[in-house]
Amino acid sequence: MQKITTIVKKTVAYLAKKSASMEANTTCPCIGFQPKEPQAVKKLRKF
Repeated sequence: MQKITTIVKKTVAYLAKKSASMEANTTCPCIGFQPKEPQAVKKLRKF
C-alpha cells in the first residue's frame, strides 16, 4: 500500500510540473488578462 502511495505522489508531482511548464510557455487566450506568475514558474520558461 505504501508503494502505491509513493507512486501516486510522484505521478501527481510530475504532472503538476509538466502543466506549470506548459503554462509558463503559453499566453492567456483571454483578451487582456494574464495573472502574475510565481518566480518558480518563470524559471520553467524555454525562451
